Amino acid sequence: MGRFDLFLSLGGVAFLIWLAILLVRSKLARKYPFFFAYITFSILATTIVISVSGSYQIFLVVYWITEAFHAVLALLALHEAFHDVFLQDFRDWWWFWMVFPATVLVLSVVFIGNALLHPPIQASPFAAVILSFATVVNCVKGGLFLMFLLLAWLLLGKSWPTYPYGVVTGFAVSALGSLVAYWARSVFGTKFNPLVKYGPPVAYILAVVVWIASCYLPPEPKNRWANFTDPERGVATVRQYIRALKWIAGKR
Repeated sequence: MGRFDLFLSLGGVAFLIWLAILLVRSKLARKYPFFFAYITFSILATTIVISVSGSYQIFLVVYWITEAFHAVLALLALHEAFHDVFLQDFRDWWWFWMVFPATVLVLSVVFIGNALLHPPIQASPFAAVILSFATVVNCVKGGLFLMFLLLAWLLLGKSWPTYPYGVVTGFAVSALGSLVAYWARSVFGTKFNPLVKYGPPVAYILAVVVWIASCYLPPEPKNRWANFTDPERGVATVRQYIRALKWIAGKR
């Protein structure tokens, strides 16, 4: 591990420790236990990876195992944010709990199934499955961010942005960094190796900064959907949904 790599890793750990302290002090760690577990695991995993970086074989094993745990914990943290924003829907519709896991299941079948049927030559089957699952998690990050962004536009009010939005935004920043890096590698080849190597860790540090800033955002309001109880406001909101759908469809 080079000096700059070590600097990025230690810098990331420092920001993560700062974030963990803020989560405990603000009592957000108790409300969002999976996100807090994700952050604390990131601190532990990065420390372990740095300590075994001298042995390439051990480094690879530890890296892929920690990546697998990272992906699972990130998914659970995203579900926490999703549940907090759509809490009323979970209460009103018994089937709503299936939306998130069903989406993950479909994406997993597509990406992991493709990895098993067409395994990459340069990666082991275990690594291919983890990479595919990480892709699934990145899709969920991006999809949830776009969903929250659309809701923020449709239901814009004084209660936006809130903490769950900040959590999802941080995950989206991290996913975008990885996406841009690997896209550049696939399109331009080895010319962008530095971007592939340093893009994801830099994006992750930016994501941690977003999460730190999110600790100062207000919590998700309990009456987020209160407008739907008012007939006039409800009709206006539905019309705004229709306008948004027409805009997405290209009908101005």
